[in-house]
Amino acid sequence: MKHCLSGLLAMAAAGTTQAQAPETLEFQSRVWNVDAEHAQLVEHLGARALHWRDGIVWLDERSLGTGEIRFDLALAGQPGHTGLVWHARGPRDWEKFYFRHHLSGRPDSVQYTPAFDGVTGWQIYSDSDAMSVVDHGLNRWMAIRVVIAEDSADIYMDGALIHHVPDLLRDEIDGGIGFWQLSPNDQASAYIRNVQIDAMSWPDSVGTPSVTPDWPEGLVSAWRVSAPFDEARLDTETLAEITGDVGDWTTLEVENNGIANLARAARISDGNTVLAEVTLTAETAQTVMMGFGYSDRVVVALNGERLFHGNNGWSTRDYRYLGTVTRHVGLPLDLQAGANTLTFAVSETFGGWAVTAELEDADGVEVSAR
Repeated sequence: MKHCLSGLLAMAAAGTTQAQAPETLEFQSRVWNVDAEHAQLVEHLGARALHWRDGIVWLDERSLGTGEIRFDLALAGQPGHTGLVWHARGPRDWEKFYFRHHLSGRPDSVQYTPAFDGVTGWQIYSDSDAMSVVDHGLNRWMAIRVVIAEDSADIYMDGALIHHVPDLLRDEIDGGIGFWQLSPNDQASAYIRNVQIDAMSWPDSVGTPSVTPDWPEGLVSAWRVSAPFDEARLDTETLAEITGDVGDWTTLEVENNGIANLARAARISDGNTVLAEVTLTAETAQTVMMGFGYSDRVVVALNGERLFHGNNGWSTRDYRYLGTVTRHVGLPLDLQAGANTLTFAVSETFGGWAVTAELEDADGVEVSAR
């Protein structure tokens, strides 16, 4: 059973649930709040270490803006995922970098992702800005150093730079620190020791700056996004009925990779589905092709008529399928002269709440999110 947080992170979440007395550990002159299935102090590979599995161990009331976080890390078992959380503004909103235990030496052996209300975006952020090839291995101590600037970060392992994050994707410039672990089959865990945190001033960016995005001409670069609602409504109501009472709408720009991270605009704790819309204004009646992608599930409609529904979630094709978001689904759109409403009803389970679309050979068609 997982335990509630205390200190800085519990205060950020105050008022949402009735907090229990947290479990804490004292290790290396620090107090750790335990939000994990298992955490204890042990001897491992010749050293005193904090061992934990399936959850986060938080440094109590410790906040960091820019600076360095250094620690020794040992990974055990697979499959598994272990890493560092920083700039946390509550137990579900943070930046994270982690190792995939079972993918050492693979293109996705390590991953950077932000989280918004607990929705991480590894299905959205799958390029070299977010992933790198690292030979990290298991059952050995690795010296990890994370250098955090105002809007970027560098991660080192055993003195070598293994990943550069050119653009930290949340807006916070400080927040809580935690160590995260996920053990899908209860076979993996992790150990840390020698944790050192130094707050210091860094320039706006460290390492190589992010490359300016090179979007295709017909990319939808912004969407209007509804307030969230329950996916079950799609089975019993028309899109017009849902549109009429979903509350406020937000204009959301896409990420540098052309994908809209819908978790920026909606809290999944309020509902797992949103409507993402644009207006397509055509000079004449015409048919245009649209390439699109989504995560996890979608209903696509034009002028209220449902044209497509699909499921792109993790393992929905086979056990190796990740559900990464690309624009490889094609759909013809029969546009009427004048304004047309293109609607995506997008539902999320985990891994990335997203939509992206590109119009092909759409001369004479204006795209607007307003």
